[in-house]
Amino acid sequence: MINSKNHSIRQINWVLRILLVVGVIGEFIFFPSVPNFFGCVMAIISYMVFSYFFKVEYIRLFPFAFLMYLSMFMYRFLPLIATLAEGKPITYGFERPYQTFMSEIILFLVSSIAFYFACNPNKVSFQNNLIQKTLQKVNFYEITPTIIWVMGLIGFIIKAYNLSTGAAEYGDVAGKFLIGLEYLMFAPICLLFPELIRLKYNHKKIVWIYSILVITLNVASNKRHLIITPVGTMGLLFFLNVILKNINITKLISPTKLIIGGVLLVLSLNILGNLSTAMLHTRDVMLYDAEQRKNADKLKAFEKTIEILQNKSLMTRLKDKKNKKQYNPLTNYHQTWSEDYVDNFLLARYANMRITDETLYLAEKKGYANKQMLDFFKNGVVGQFPSPILKFFGMNYNKALYEFSRGDLLSGRSLGGYRVTSHVGDGLATFGYWYFPLQLIVFFIVFKLLNIFVFYSRNSVKYAPLAIMSIFSFLGMFRNANGISSDISFILRGFLQDIVTYMIIFIIIRKMFQIINPKYNLT
Repeated sequence: MINSKNHSIRQINWVLRILLVVGVIGEFIFFPSVPNFFGCVMAIISYMVFSYFFKVEYIRLFPFAFLMYLSMFMYRFLPLIATLAEGKPITYGFERPYQTFMSEIILFLVSSIAFYFACNPNKVSFQNNLIQKTLQKVNFYEITPTIIWVMGLIGFIIKAYNLSTGAAEYGDVAGKFLIGLEYLMFAPICLLFPELIRLKYNHKKIVWIYSILVITLNVASNKRHLIITPVGTMGLLFFLNVILKNINITKLISPTKLIIGGVLLVLSLNILGNLSTAMLHTRDVMLYDAEQRKNADKLKAFEKTIEILQNKSLMTRLKDKKNKKQYNPLTNYHQTWSEDYVDNFLLARYANMRITDETLYLAEKKGYANKQMLDFFKNGVVGQFPSPILKFFGMNYNKALYEFSRGDLLSGRSLGGYRVTSHVGDGLATFGYWYFPLQLIVFFIVFKLLNIFVFYSRNSVKYAPLAIMSIFSFLGMFRNANGISSDISFILRGFLQDIVTYMIIFIIIRKMFQIINPKYNLT
């Protein structure tokens, strides 16, 4: 019987309730309006529904599906808090507030229904399906610290190599394969919380040193999301560890640690903010069009970013420009594409609801169930399969013709800008109102696939090391990107591809150790 009374969950719930109350009251005091009231209703509904699932049973039995569901909740909850913290209303820049909030409420309820049926702890019989049993036989749920370190070294070398060679082109099978293995560099970070993969490991100082090297390497990539990936990985592993061990957070963190942690957090956010500002300016200077962005030298871009960081007068001007931006007249959607909503780039990844408002505006303009959007979706489904497979079946599919995003097509502007889109905006533009039942089915399948990373037994559960080392990716599975196409991509290719590539590396490393030491095993 799983204990439903969990100290950490109660404490986190208490914080969420406080934030919600402060957010609603603050919105009514500083930005009273009917559209903002609907935004508060969306946040309240999302919290009420999420709190039903925020239980140790769901997190213990379905941790990876839960993290994806957590990102769905954050997208509807954080905008109220993030905009208020920056002195803006939740409807900042909106042109379709009622439609935006109503559509997101409906989609969140659809997502919650899919999560409920895919992840119901009351119906878990601890009878694993055929895929889980097959993966168990090939030791998919087992690993050793030695194999973890070798995987980390492989991933680190691959990342360093990819930085020096640039982006892989369409048709470059080897290059795409190597990019797909970059996540291995995060493998040793798992050893900070070895109990999650049923291991014992005491050399955590080495892991911390390695983690700093990984963060440094990711900074050199000059991509903002890669900077937060190792930190986010550590944060989510800590989150799981605290909840599964039923740790009382208030007792774990003393007032001294809280003060020191707060100071370090402020300093870290300031550094990340400066780095983000410098990276964006580098992109404006060096990568102002799609062709240059594709062919740009990553190391030169990184060098340029460091130069900008060291130029104090330029950084001051960039910050002043950023701070004054919110007082300038907002760009209308008919003028140009605009993602101006939340200034903090960390929060913007999970709380930029203006993208929903903008894509719904564009969907209305383009027309629901638009044939062009549907045809592009169909082409995208075909394009999920590797080029060699398509050629084997005689399909002459030129992926180079589709070097643009669904957001580009929806916006009707220049292709190749790789604009993001929202799930609901893209879905309505592509399928009309049939999008909602279709998305329910797709989310259900995705949640079910994520649960395969857990192997159930009567007295315990095993988490796949692959899922633990790439845990941060699950929190990003629902965000503004390519809409339902991203979910389809995971179902058709991403899920199987990750398992196959991981097992290839795992088996090679294990065989290598068995050649060196015939008595080597995983226990």
